[in-house]
Amino acid sequence: MKRSLFNYIADIIREYPVSETYIKKREDELMNRFQEFKDENVGGGRAQNRKDEGVERMAITLAEDRRLNNLKKNEEAVRKILQASDEITRDIIYELYLRENCILTLEGIAQKAHLSRSQVHRRRDNFFKEVAKELGL
Repeated sequence: MKRSLFNYIADIIREYPVSETYIKKREDELMNRFQEFKDENVGGGRAQNRKDEGVERMAITLAEDRRLNNLKKNEEAVRKILQASDEITRDIIYELYLRENCILTLEGIAQKAHLSRSQVHRRRDNFFKEVAKELGL
């Protein structure tokens, strides 16, 4: 796996604990856009049978927003692979990427899990490959 792809997936995994917040924030940005005051009082009254399409436009905007869809796709991929992983692999990923203050190194995790350093490395790489496959990278 290329180093750049590895770092990209590592960033996605590190953002997983706060991805719900990012998704909610982006949805709020899309739903509550700033709109300048429009003076609609120009010549004549309002049309009586005018259809309000605001909700439809909002639904289309939420469905088609590329950034929002990427956030959801990344969160879903990491969650799915974490659930499919065994407990030792989840502990490795948690200690290295999901924990707020990373304390242990690969060597420390290997000692804690009673594995060799290469086994921990292999499990981490397999996890990253699965996430990359799930994301289509």
